[in-house]
This record gives sequence, C-alpha cells and structure tokens, in this order.
Amino acid sequence: MKRISPSIRATSLSQHNTSVVFANIFYNGPITQREISRISGLSFTTVASIVSGLEKRGVVEHSTESSTNGGRPSAIYRRNSTYRYVIGIEAQHDRFRLIVSDLAGHTISQSTTSFDKRIGKEGFLELLLRQIRDQIDIHKGDTNRFLGVGIGVGGLVNPKDDTVSILPHLPNWGSISLRESVEREFQLKVSIQNNSAAAALGELWYGLGRGKKNFLFINVRDGIGMGIVLNGELYRGTTGTAGEFGHITVDDRGPVCTCGNVGCLETLTSVPALVQSAKNLIADGVTSAINDMSNGDNDSVTFQMLVDASKQGDKLAYKLFTDAGRYLGEGVVSLVNLLNPELIIIGGDFVQTGQLVLESIKDVLIRQALELPRKAVEVVFSELGENASALGSAVPIIQEFVASPVSV
Repeated sequence: MKRISPSIRATSLSQHNTSVVFANIFYNGPITQREISRISGLSFTTVASIVSGLEKRGVVEHSTESSTNGGRPSAIYRRNSTYRYVIGIEAQHDRFRLIVSDLAGHTISQSTTSFDKRIGKEGFLELLLRQIRDQIDIHKGDTNRFLGVGIGVGGLVNPKDDTVSILPHLPNWGSISLRESVEREFQLKVSIQNNSAAAALGELWYGLGRGKKNFLFINVRDGIGMGIVLNGELYRGTTGTAGEFGHITVDDRGPVCTCGNVGCLETLTSVPALVQSAKNLIADGVTSAINDMSNGDNDSVTFQMLVDASKQGDKLAYKLFTDAGRYLGEGVVSLVNLLNPELIIIGGDFVQTGQLVLESIKDVLIRQALELPRKAVEVVFSELGENASALGSAVPIIQEFVASPVSV
C-alpha cells in the first residue's frame, strides 16, 4: 500500500471538502451554510471557511433572506454564473454552430458558419480554430475568461483519444484530432463527444430533461442520432458510440445507407432523404407547391421548402412528413419497449415540422407499443432549438470545474 504523507492527505481532504461544498452551492443553490453542513455532513465551521474562500475568489456570491421565525436574516449562497464562460460547438458536415455561455447555460454570444466539404480536413480545422478565436476576441481576447471548449460532432468519437473516427458525410477525411488541435491553439480544456449525446446533456441540464431520470434525445438532421440518459446519467456504451439510432433497419428493401447497410432509418427519414424523395416525386410529375417555390429548379429544393409547403396543406409535403413520422415512430416503438423511458425529445431540423410529424409518431406508438411503457412515456419536441448540442457539449467542462474548483 502506498503511503501518503499527512500534508498531501490534508491537502487532498481540503480539496475534496471544497468540491463537496461548491457542488452543493452549484447544484442546490441558493442555499445556506447550515443546509450545506446538514447535507454534506461537514461541520458548520468547515463549511463557513470554505464558502468564505470561494466567495473571495468570486466563484460564489451571497444575498440575505429574512428568517421565518423572526431571527437574524440568513445568508444564502449561489454560484456566480459569470465567473467563467464556456465555448460550446456543434460541428456538422457543412456548418459550425458556436455559442459562448455562462455557467447557467445563458447564451452570451453565438455564430453559425457554413462551409463546403471540399475545403478538406485541414481547411475544416483551420476554419474551426478561426471561429473559436473570433468568439474569444468578442470577449476581449482573454482565454482566462473561459473554462474550456466543448465540441459535439456528427460522427463517432473514439473515447481513448477523442479523435473523430467516422464522419459519415465526409467519408474521405479519415480521423480528425480535434481535441489536440484546439488544446494546442488555445491552451484550454477540450471535451469532444457525439452531437446527439451532447444534445441529451443539454436537455438534461438546461432543457426538458431537467429532473428526468430516463429519457432519450432523437436528433434528426442529415443523419439520425440519439443521446441516451439512464438513471440521470448519459449512457455512452462500451465503445462510447451508443445511440446510432439512424442505423437500425426499417426496410430491408430500402435504399443503401452510407454505412453500407440497406434500409436504415436515416435513408428514409433524415433531412437529405426527404429532400431527395421530394425531388424524385416532382421529377416524376407529381404536382406540388414545392415546384413553384423552387421556380421549377428541382436541384434547388430545400428542406425548408418542404416545411413551408406542408404548412400550406401541400399533399406531397404532407405525405412525406407523415411517412417520415411513421418510420420514425416504428423505431420509437422499439425504444419504448426496450428502454422504458419517461420522455423522448425530438430535436434537430424536425422541430420545424410542428405537430405533423409528432402526431404521426404518436399514432404509431399508440398502435404498436406495449401498453404499460407506452402510457409512461411522453414524446415532445425540444425547446432548446439549434443550441441543444452546442450547450450540451460544454457540460463536461463545467462538471469538471464543479468537481475541482480550486484548480481554476
């Protein structure tokens, strides 16, 4: 057994106690010192000393509240949400979404930048670093104002070294060392994870998943990913790649997927799949308002046109979205029967479709899911909008800070 010197042991214990006290303030505040003492089991004297030190550093702040029994007012403590900022990024195959947020998840600044995949891997990294620098410059260029950078990516992340091993829509790029590149450029902590897992964390901390123990976030964009929260924690799986919901087979005679399989859910329900279906049907002579919106240029048809047409009652758009909801609903049935979640949050571009897709999903769920888990689950659209993944990508950075506030 390794011997630990008393000074090291004392230092370690002091850091542990500081982390316990700060975690109570961060997660449970506003809170009094006596409440922290009661919850943590630490003496009031120890708590008071630690809180005083945290307040002097500006990590926590206090106000007073009147006593209900006529005694002296009590000081209540809360985190100082503006003590540091974090940068959150969602990197898709054709654009970046960057936000700067405080420790409470309030967006301070944000930007979205599109790019052409022909810029290649090096161009992608160069553009990403430039966008991060631009956000830092907005805040006087002081990297000390930031705890770190979180990045959610639309691909598989290797948990051993945080390299992005597969970008499905950029198959020739190979692995990308995002963490190494960003850390070297800015000397900030970096967290990398799949964008759907990041979105689930965003919902758990700031969205409809707050207070929920078991829920799923289904991210419908160019692909279909899923973030899984079980027992209040993000479930990553053995290799860190849990949640590839878009690659379950729903039609064994369907189109070939980028993964090499046939009839994957995302070949029928993703944004590119729906746009391509619309183009094919219009080319075959099906009448649609989409044709007028695109001025007869089939190549310029967009997902937004489908959304707008569906809201005008266009039959082609209506059928595409109801069919997409049905396919998605069949996948959701399996999730409900298998995982028994209390909540399923649909995010990504499908939020724009309103109730059309949602009702189609629910119809399949009512008809096909087992009664007991079906009655326990609610299916809703995300309310975090475009920021779910970007917000959630920075959560691990904040969690690390809460666990070790003395190092910042």
